Amino acid sequence: MYSMSKRNDILDATKALFWEHGYEATSPRDIQEMSGAGQGSFYHHFKSKRDLAYEAISEVVADRISLFERDISGPGALRERIDRFLEQPKEPLKGCRIGRMVWDGAVNDLRLRELLERYFRHLEERLLSEFKASVAAGEVELLIPAEQLVLTILTTLQGAFTISRASQTQRVDDVVVSVQSLLDSVMVQK
Repeated sequence: MYSMSKRNDILDATKALFWEHGYEATSPRDIQEMSGAGQGSFYHHFKSKRDLAYEAISEVVADRISLFERDISGPGALRERIDRFLEQPKEPLKGCRIGRMVWDGAVNDLRLRELLERYFRHLEERLLSEFKASVAAGEVELLIPAEQLVLTILTTLQGAFTISRASQTQRVDDVVVSVQSLLDSVMVQK
């Protein structure tokens, strides 16, 4: 009676609505309407909005980490791989799919906040690891500590999403160019 495709429809609707409206502003009824699921189907697949949010956010985090890993683990020098990550398609007026949730009620729920933290921690640790490996291999020299550079990259990108969303103007591409200029000035290729 209840299909797995309806479960996927509910998850897809939840991910889209959370990105557009956030966790707090999205009601189970909104999700049901967008997914075409009835209340019975909704609660058959998910015990609560919180349980659904956990699965939906888990999927988004896993997807975003996978895209990041595709770029940072791919071929080429570190700078080329970072550029691929920076140039991933974005919809800045909607904000970062993960960062947007940090400013929402989801962050007050420890279980949901851990998912959000996992994403940012993964990016920070992986970038730091890649910078340190490139320095150790003699491929690059950094003119500032790798920890500071990584934090600057991540916070600058998140800030660009915030500014874009607040002003309803696309600023992420400008910030990507700024981050690339920063990398040019503090990352010496050997």
